[in-house]
Amino acid sequence: MVQKIMNENNIKEDIDMYAVLSSNGRFQYISSSAIDYIGYTNDELVGKPLKEYVHKEDNFLLESFFFNEHHLYPCSFRFISKSGDYIWFETTVDFIKSKLSNTKDYEVILNMKLCQNNNEIIEEYNQHSETIPQEDQWDLAIDHFIESLPCPTFIMADGKIRSANKSFQKLLGANNKEQLIDSDILTYIDKDYHSIVKNRIVRLKAGLQVGLIEQSWKRMDGSPIDVEIKEAPITYDGEKASIAILLDISSRKRFQQILQKSRERYQLLIQNSIDTIAVIHQGNWVFMNESGVKLFAADDYPNMLGKSIYEYLHECDHEHTTETLKRILDGTSEVEVTKQSWITAKKNTVYTEMVCIPTTYFGEQAVQVILRDLSDRKHAEQLLIRSEKLSVAGQLAAGIAHEIRNPLTAIKGFLQLMQPEKMNVDQYFNIIFSELNRIELILSELLMLAKPQEISYRTSNIVALVKDVATLIETEANLSNVMIEQNYEESALLVNCDENQLKQVFINLLKNAIDAMPKGGTVTLSARVVQQMIEITVQDEGEGMEAEVLNRIGEPFLTTKEKGTGLGLMITYKIIDNHRGSVKIESEVGKGTKFIVSLPVE
Repeated sequence: MVQKIMNENNIKEDIDMYAVLSSNGRFQYISSSAIDYIGYTNDELVGKPLKEYVHKEDNFLLESFFFNEHHLYPCSFRFISKSGDYIWFETTVDFIKSKLSNTKDYEVILNMKLCQNNNEIIEEYNQHSETIPQEDQWDLAIDHFIESLPCPTFIMADGKIRSANKSFQKLLGANNKEQLIDSDILTYIDKDYHSIVKNRIVRLKAGLQVGLIEQSWKRMDGSPIDVEIKEAPITYDGEKASIAILLDISSRKRFQQILQKSRERYQLLIQNSIDTIAVIHQGNWVFMNESGVKLFAADDYPNMLGKSIYEYLHECDHEHTTETLKRILDGTSEVEVTKQSWITAKKNTVYTEMVCIPTTYFGEQAVQVILRDLSDRKHAEQLLIRSEKLSVAGQLAAGIAHEIRNPLTAIKGFLQLMQPEKMNVDQYFNIIFSELNRIELILSELLMLAKPQEISYRTSNIVALVKDVATLIETEANLSNVMIEQNYEESALLVNCDENQLKQVFINLLKNAIDAMPKGGTVTLSARVVQQMIEITVQDEGEGMEAEVLNRIGEPFLTTKEKGTGLGLMITYKIIDNHRGSVKIESEVGKGTKFIVSLPVE
C-alpha cells in the first residue's frame, strides 16, 4: 500500500528523500535515496520509531511540529546517520488519512531536504559542543530554528522575551534584538488583553495547550498593530517557556472594518428606504424592511416573516409572478420588472412595481425584491381615464343623438302608415323593433362607457368586444363617410382583461382612424393569434404620420388634432401595458397608419 502512495518516480525535485510513518511514529517506508544520505536501507528502518534516529534535543520539535500537525512552516532537525554523524534536514509533512472504514489511523509523509548549510551547521556544532554546556546546545538549536522561520517568532518565559528572530524585530520596529530581550511582553500588548495574556502564560507554564487568538499590539513607536498568535510550551534555558508565532493581520482587520461599515450603511439604507425591500425564499417572505411592514399593513415585522407571498398577492397575478421568480432562480434572467396588485392585512388593494434580482439565503438561492407603491399613481391614472371617458362620451353624444333621431323618424312614419285597417303591417313591425333594438344597443354602450366602474379582470372574447365598439362608433363613421370593415380569423379569441378599459382603447383608436380621413375612406379591423399573443389591428387610409411625430406617440398632450387633448393615446398605452400587452405603430405619410395591439392569450 505504501509503495502505491509514494512512487519514487514522482519525487519532487527539491526533496532529497522521504519517509512514511504510521500514526504512532514508526517507519513504514523510506526512499532508496536514504542510503546515500544517512546510510540506512528501507529494511533497516521499517517498524522502528523515528525518535530513535533523531537527536534527543530535537525530539520535542518533532512531537510538537509533526504529530500535532503544526506544519505551516518547514522544520529543521538532526538525523543520526548510520555512521553516527548528525545530518541536518529541512522537513515538511503531509498527512494521509487511512481509507479503511471505522478507523481514525493516518500516515505521515516526511519530505526531507538536506540543508544547504549542513556542513557549516555540523562544523559550528562540533566546534562549540565541547565548550557549550549540554542545555545550551538545545537553546542553540532552538535559536537557529526560530531564526530560520519567515514569520515573526519569539520565546517567552515568565512573561519575558528570551529569544526572537529578525522577523519579530522588524514587526515591532526595534533597532536590534537586544532591545527586545528580557522585556516584558505586556509592554507591547494592548491593556484590554492583559488579563487574557496572563492566563495564557500560566497555562503554558503548566504545559497546557492554548488556542489561536487575535490581539492588539503596539510597535516601538507606539503605532497599533493587529496580530494573530499561536503559542506552544517548550523548555528553554533550563526552564519552562513557550514559543510563539505571530501573523500580522492589520490589513485584514482594516478590510474587515471597511466591510463592516459598508454593511452597516447598506443596512441603514435598506431600513430607511421608502420602498419595500424584501427577500423571497421558496415562495415565503424571509426578510422585509419597515416600509414593507407598513405597505402590507401588518402589525409587526415578525407577522410577515415565513408567510407565503401568495397570501397577499392578488389571484390574477399568481401565475405571472411565479414565472418571473422561476426565471430569476433558474438564472435565465438577472433582472425582472413586473407590476402586480396585493391585498393588505386590512383588505385594501395596493398596486406595486416589483424589481427582482437573484440573491442567496443561508447559502440557498433566493430572490431579492424592491416593491414601489404605485397606488397613488394608479388612482391618478384612473381619474385621468374617467376624464377621458367623459370627453369621448361628449364627442359621441352629437352623433348618437342624430342616429337616434333617424330610427325615431322611421318609427313615426311606419306608425302613420299602420293607420289603414286593411294594410298588412307585419313587415313594418319588424322594422320598428329592429330600429328600437339598435337604439337600445347604442344607448347601453354609451352608458357603459360613461359610467364609472371598478377595475375587474375576467376572461372575455376580444372579438365580440371589438365588434361592440365598432357598432358604437359606426354612427360617427357614417357621418364622416367612413366604412368600417371587420376581418377576424376566429369568432372567439379569449383574453384576461377589464372589458370597459379595452373598449375605451379601441374607441380611441377607431376615433383617431376616422379623424385621420377627413375625406372619408375605410377603417379595417382584424384579429389573429401570433405566437401566443392576440394581435388586433386598426388600419386607416388617412394621411399618415411623419417619423418625428411617430417617435413621440404616447406622450401626454401630444396631438395633431385642433381640438384634441393629447391624452387618448397616452391612456391607451397605459391600459395595454397594465394588461401585459404592447402597442406597435406602422405609418407612412400619404398611405395611412396601422395600430397593432398585442395581448396575451388566456
